[in-house]
Amino acid sequence: MRTLAVGTAIVLCLAVSACAGTGGKNSVTHEDRFDSDVDVGKVVTVNQWAVHRHASVVWVNFPTKPLHKDNEG
Repeated sequence: MRTLAVGTAIVLCLAVSACAGTGGKNSVTHEDRFDSDVDVGKVVTVNQWAVHRHASVVWVNFPTKPLHKDNEG
């Protein structure tokens, strides 16, 4: 019985990790994180600031570039 429980736990862990690693809109491995809207300069600046101060940064949502409106007139 114990072997069955351990085997089931291993299969469930593998299934959950496989689902989390697949590409898609809600997945962990999002393919196009650095698209044209991401403010790469800010990401690099904050990461360098953290490295110099022996800190770590975990980006949950990358900062986006501000929208520039063309000046009319």
